[in-house]
Amino acid sequence: MKKDEFSKNWIIRDEGELVFHFQELLRNDPDLSWHVSVEERDSVELELDKQRVLFQPIYALKPSVSGLDWLEKRAEDSPGDPAPLLVTPELSPRMLDACKQRGIAAMDLNGRCWLRAPGLLIDRRALPGRSFSYQSEPRNIFVGKSARILRCLLTDRDRVWTQAEIVPRTKASAGLVSRIVQYLISQGWAEKTSAREFRLRDALSLLDEWAESDRFSKRNYTGLYAGFTGTPEELAYRLQQWSLAEKVPMAFTQWIAAWVRHPYVEPVVCSAYVSRLPDATTLESLGLRQVTEGGKLWLHVPEDEGILLETQTQSGLTLVSDAQIYLDLQRMGLRGPDAAAGLRDLSSFCRP
Repeated sequence: MKKDEFSKNWIIRDEGELVFHFQELLRNDPDLSWHVSVEERDSVELELDKQRVLFQPIYALKPSVSGLDWLEKRAEDSPGDPAPLLVTPELSPRMLDACKQRGIAAMDLNGRCWLRAPGLLIDRRALPGRSFSYQSEPRNIFVGKSARILRCLLTDRDRVWTQAEIVPRTKASAGLVSRIVQYLISQGWAEKTSAREFRLRDALSLLDEWAESDRFSKRNYTGLYAGFTGTPEELAYRLQQWSLAEKVPMAFTQWIAAWVRHPYVEPVVCSAYVSRLPDATTLESLGLRQVTEGGKLWLHVPEDEGILLETQTQSGLTLVSDAQIYLDLQRMGLRGPDAAAGLRDLSSFCRP
């Protein structure tokens, strides 16, 4: 095991390290009383309220959702044996939910656990000060170039892809694409259709997970502008002309984009991603001035311009992808979540 000096995460490299740190966690667990067998790998015992429950650890550096099926069957076929306990460096929310649905006990090196046995149910969050992960697992698939890969896949949630098709579209390395795709498959969000091809299996669940972790203000700088006397739609077409004339990459998002895709919640703000903010001359020509709050125009300069790699054109306007519009409306006022829900209800949502 090594410690990542930049992220301060403990990286697990093999099963031996997983076993060692799991046993260390049990011996020092601040909440639960554990007893480890002489063989130590064969069984562990939890003592709670003067009762003891026996578990058999099943160690997995990189568990998959589909791989839980045999654990579920094993527990059903041998009800008198120690309950299987999945042990892994880090339980993703997706994997934890899958274990709960199947009734499989699970625990990771960060102390996060879901323990289920007759008369027992323990659901604990990760313990403070612990940050373990497997060396090949992505830390956060919803940021940076990893997010580019998801955004690409979600442009067409029914399409069968090859990894080679994704590399030029996202400008990500082949190695990163491979790691993210394998992770999506292991978590049950994607599935192989042939030796080289795959497709999303649960696109909307993946998008929900992304929305849960996304924080709009942390990935963008936003300039606010007021003064334009026309409607948000009229302002959007004026900005589109500026973008084309000045060759400034731009794509509309949030309320205006959702309205163009599905007239459900009428926009009162026009917002777009831009590679750079307009200069003083442009602002003057549009009748705009920068303000510190409110405003009819919001221009977002993204931390990662990959957002501008996947766009669509409708009604003469360049929009970000459906998935990005949906994400950008979460936790927003002005009925943003309602507009997002209306967009998601379309049969064409995340489809070309």
